[in-house]
Amino acid sequence: MHAELRGIYTPDAPDPDLTNFRPEDGECFSVTVGAFIGPNEPPLGEELFTFRVCTAAWLAEHPPPKGFEFLKGTILMSRWDYATLYRAIEDLCRHTSGADWLEIAAQLSRYGAWEHEDMSRYDESFTPFWR
Repeated sequence: MHAELRGIYTPDAPDPDLTNFRPEDGECFSVTVGAFIGPNEPPLGEELFTFRVCTAAWLAEHPPPKGFEFLKGTILMSRWDYATLYRAIEDLCRHTSGADWLEIAAQLSRYGAWEHEDMSRYDESFTPFWR
């Protein structure tokens, strides 16, 4: 079983469809991107993984307030290119496999923020789609 990208969007624009999105400055930007990813085998469903997509120029203009920052969930691009972004997330999915969805999602959560990342640890009533 492996991960499959179902779609990506941004909550940072009036039109969440990233195929139509253009940052004001394509070489200096930061945008939140949500990726709907699920297993390629039943039970089929999808879950949200969130990434900050930005350029090194944007990072240089927004230095960490404490002098450092951990960057889990960040995709660094040289400039805005929807096709490159889609391919990056699609490649991550294609190279992420496991015995079941929980194993795959745990691996993906090393790269992006998984919507259920810590829920099962704290809430015994939590039931994701794969159970």
